[in-house]
Amino acid sequence: MNDFTKKIKLGTRASNLAISQVAEIHLLIADFFPEIKIEVIPIVTSGDKIQDKNLAEIGGKGLFIKELEEALINNKIDVAIHSAKDIPPIIHQDTEICAFTKLLDSRDCFVSKKYSSFKKLPKNATIGTSSTRRKAFILKQRPDLKVVNFRGNIDTRLSKIENDEVDGAILAVAGLLRLGKESKITEVFDVEKILPAGGQGSLALQIRKNDKNLAEILQKINDEATQICVKSERAFLRELGASCTTPVGAYAHIENKKLILKTAIIDYDGSEIFETTSKCEISLEKAIELGVKAGEQTKKKALKLLQKIV
Repeated sequence: MNDFTKKIKLGTRASNLAISQVAEIHLLIADFFPEIKIEVIPIVTSGDKIQDKNLAEIGGKGLFIKELEEALINNKIDVAIHSAKDIPPIIHQDTEICAFTKLLDSRDCFVSKKYSSFKKLPKNATIGTSSTRRKAFILKQRPDLKVVNFRGNIDTRLSKIENDEVDGAILAVAGLLRLGKESKITEVFDVEKILPAGGQGSLALQIRKNDKNLAEILQKINDEATQICVKSERAFLRELGASCTTPVGAYAHIENKKLILKTAIIDYDGSEIFETTSKCEISLEKAIELGVKAGEQTKKKALKLLQKIV
């Protein structure tokens, strides 16, 4: 091990969730390389600074990785840690995603102080989310609901629910699990009801392309099954030209020794949807090919809808 890899600087967003995520990575590295010193560098991103506007209006979830990516390119950090769902399909050419942590839970959930299930929401109830995907799937099921922009970290969102600012909200199950707040979950949505975002539930590690020693180290904590699934999802998103504000879902999982990829594009108001389901052998190369083919099928058969939302 050379001097460079005796210490690794991990860059992360500054939220409680992000700090818990970096702690998860720290422990994984320490299991294999206890001699490596870890320095955690919190970075406030544009997405964290701007809380009074909808993400779709200011550039999407890519704003959550912008400053981290810049710090990585400028050698201020060695690894940028992201929620995999927040990473745009195309990243800076001088970087690469070299590892993914084991998938925690891909699904979305309903959180409410007032109502014991999503279907018990009264007509015209108010639901909070900043995700165009979640909003579209919600309105597909319940077009009567009023969906409002819901920004802030998880604690902020939970406090808004507690203060009756909304009747409920849609959050990622994984985020609540990582913060030990699973008791706040009212109901978990099946993927047939709300198709998850590509990469949701996993953490992604982004490094500079020339950091071969670091890539070798981080490969030790890479979860191969998750990598195969997320790479397939991201290949689909990349083929579509989707951004973080496109109402699109991609969910890959392994079942009966096959990789199964479910995808969906959906109009902003939930009124129109196009879905695909495909499968292949379990390999990284085949998984990526599967994602590309699903994207090609979507572009061929649902071009008009795609043009509306991308």
